[in-house]
Amino acid sequence: MIIKKFCLKVLYPIFSFFYKLLKLDKDRCIKFFVELNNRFTFRKISKLKDKPKKILLLMPHCLQFSDCEYRITGKVIKCKMCGKCEIKDLMEISKRYNVKLSVATGGTMARNIIKNFNPQLIIATACERDLISGLIDTINLPVIGILNERPYGPCLDTRVDLEKITSILESLQR
Repeated sequence: MIIKKFCLKVLYPIFSFFYKLLKLDKDRCIKFFVELNNRFTFRKISKLKDKPKKILLLMPHCLQFSDCEYRITGKVIKCKMCGKCEIKDLMEISKRYNVKLSVATGGTMARNIIKNFNPQLIIATACERDLISGLIDTINLPVIGILNERPYGPCLDTRVDLEKITSILESLQR
């Protein structure tokens, strides 16, 4: 845990500064640190005698179909399961693996969800900037970060790798 804190709180800001200074792609830097965080988290989880039971799937609101008339932020139960976005699939995954699914509009809402649910493990999806910020905010919690896909640009009808989420949840059941 100390190494993870050092990487995210000390090394990431230093690397980020140099990426910016050298006009390099900052998203590549973030991807590296997200992957590093995930390795630390998987290592910690694999050493646990009891696998985490209280798991939170924390998703951004931009995964919801932008023209959907049913706002599901904070209340995924409002989803009508039409299949136009991946919320339906995430709800099915949540039910199949008995994990909590929450959709947040941003950092403050995400922190409140985490505080109220008090998970043993978080699987979070977001864009690079929001994900690295969330990892730093939850430095003492085991969080697996998955970068979202943005086929239509930022914050609009984004996607998440459902197979990756399923694979992570499967590995926790072994």
